[in-house]
Amino acid sequence: MSSGKPVATAAFQSLLRRLDYLPGGLGMALGLGAGALLGGGVALASPLVAVGGFVALLGLAVALAFSGEPITVIDSPAEPEGGQGVGEAPNAPPAAPAMEAIPVLAPPIAGEVAMVSIPGGTFLMGSPDDEAGRGNDEGPVHEQRIAAFECMPHPVTRRLYREWMGKDPGWPEGEADERPVNNVSWYDALAFCNELSKRAGLAPCYRLDAPSRAEWDQAANGYRLPTEAEWEYACRAGSRTRYSFGDDQRQLAEHAWYADNSGNVPHPVGQKEPNRWGLHDMHGNVWEWCWSDYEPYPSKAGDRPIGATRVLRGGSFGNPAVFLRSAYRVRFRPENRGQGIGFRCVRGPRRQP
Repeated sequence: MSSGKPVATAAFQSLLRRLDYLPGGLGMALGLGAGALLGGGVALASPLVAVGGFVALLGLAVALAFSGEPITVIDSPAEPEGGQGVGEAPNAPPAAPAMEAIPVLAPPIAGEVAMVSIPGGTFLMGSPDDEAGRGNDEGPVHEQRIAAFECMPHPVTRRLYREWMGKDPGWPEGEADERPVNNVSWYDALAFCNELSKRAGLAPCYRLDAPSRAEWDQAANGYRLPTEAEWEYACRAGSRTRYSFGDDQRQLAEHAWYADNSGNVPHPVGQKEPNRWGLHDMHGNVWEWCWSDYEPYPSKAGDRPIGATRVLRGGSFGNPAVFLRSAYRVRFRPENRGQGIGFRCVRGPRRQP
């Protein structure tokens, strides 16, 4: 019986987990494995998808094999040890946050950016045992309490990233400014958050002592990455279904850019329907970095040196629908970049005058 995580053959998956960065010149055999990951995916949802994906990606792999460009590989999450991947939900699920009104955009102050006010509350994080496409690392379902915070309504755009950082690493080259910035590492995202905080006269949240070490000052009031729990809470917007809009995968194209409708490229942010709290592109377009270490559930984000891998959420323009579920999680090395990887910023609530 499958665990629910869409995977290729065991041998193929094992190979991918050992390849973090592949030069295209290694040839078509390796190019096939890496080419399949363009946009952030590593797995095949079914035998039919496997056959179709192989045919569709063959030409891409050949081109990449001779391009001389490095290909970033997104690792597939390992199943937690000790049977922790499958668990029971609490007997009495907590009430979802009130849905009477969508939080309004917090008006930007000089030097700041528009944000959406996210109410505090309690939610059930992870997916139930019977959710279609569920992976073992999405459980056990557990209760999380989230303080109120503010969240960007969409991922950071290439225009905004270039404006603050003086460069645009995004792919494809020369494309629209309003597409999400991508091809950024976790460290790139932290540096952007700090720069945005400084420009707004706020205290930067991160201390970056060295290229391989970062600490989060939780007393700082600047911009930062969401924790994994904050990200899922914001994505769900009070829902308990596979996606923020419900369980019907046929509606996904109205809310997300993904493998079935993207043309295998990122698209300008904010074009698809937002979730109940007014957040766009929580499903698809680009994977989004979270602050949190990738760990078995339940875990608690803290101020500590970086671990081996960090969490990506949301799925990308190149992924099948199952990767875009609200509970789907994947791990990635913080120093690596990928053409399907971006981020959005959050911050604590502003004090009212």
